[in-house]
Amino acid sequence: MACESDTVYIIDPDEAVHDALTTLLGANGINVLCYSCAEEFLNSNLAHHSTRGVLLVEANLPGMGSLAFLRRLRADDYKLAVVSLTSTSNRDIAQQALKAGAVEVIEKPLVGDRLLTLLRSLACRDGEASTVGSKL
Repeated sequence: MACESDTVYIIDPDEAVHDALTTLLGANGINVLCYSCAEEFLNSNLAHHSTRGVLLVEANLPGMGSLAFLRRLRADDYKLAVVSLTSTSNRDIAQQALKAGAVEVIEKPLVGDRLLTLLRSLACRDGEASTVGSKL
């Protein structure tokens, strides 16, 4: 059974990233919501009620910072899968993100096919196909 509320949430201060990912994912029928910082996402009403979907989080967020944000998500028992986006291949950053709760770390620039494949794999959790997965 598909879940109507599946969304890819993009948390990145770069509007060019918002535009590129909204275009790519939207062309594949995926609902996308963009935020420029962790606080903006946490303050959204939709974020608190979403149990299905994927968060794409820039590793270098302004304000709260990405590691503190990931720890907060884990402490608050958010059910969304988190993918950390980084513009460096620094293994320490990747390990810290994974330890803080990210399920995957991918480098920018993003390759559309790799991202879509990753989203497909994350979209089917708890034995149910989600609408993110069904649209890819």
